[in-house]
Amino acid sequence: MDIYMAIKKEKSHFKIFLIMMVMILITLPIVLIVTGLTTIFYMSYMTFIDLLIVIAIIIKINSYKVKYRCWNNKLIFKTGIFVKEHLIMCDKVALVHTNKSEYDLEIVLVTSIIFKNKGLRPIDKNFLKRYPQIAKEYNDVKQQNPKRDYYFQIIKRGGLKKYLLLDSIYKNCVKAIYTDESIQNIKIARGQLIV
Repeated sequence: MDIYMAIKKEKSHFKIFLIMMVMILITLPIVLIVTGLTTIFYMSYMTFIDLLIVIAIIIKINSYKVKYRCWNNKLIFKTGIFVKEHLIMCDKVALVHTNKSEYDLEIVLVTSIIFKNKGLRPIDKNFLKRYPQIAKEYNDVKQQNPKRDYYFQIIKRGGLKKYLLLDSIYKNCVKAIYTDESIQNIKIARGQLIV
């Protein structure tokens, strides 16, 4: 399936989910009033269910929200509704890796500078154990500049729109090394590889 068609399908499924949840949210109090079951037990039970529905809606919106823009060698992105924007300097990105695929795609960015981004964490042994696929590329990058410290950030939220973000990273972070997994996902994002 083409990635743009998949994103369109994802949006339609998301809209259907929101419409269904809002309908349930509205009909529960109406049914309670029509049936005349307005005791404290039923009202509290209905309030609890409505609260769970609102939480489910917020979690779903948070997991599919991604905004990004790239200009003047700066990649600014926001994944989720409760997260601040993150800034990454495009020419300082050293390594890009992707893990998993489709909705669960994770984009791993390794950069050499920390600049207005609290999401970046220093690379340690646990990171290399968690992502052994990039250990070789990371060691090559580290050998070229042994005095530099490197930091990583993992982008997990965003649904299928992360593919478009990955394509934007590929277009703008030209000095970065891309792993084989990330190249495959970039091909999917550009429509060169159909899944």
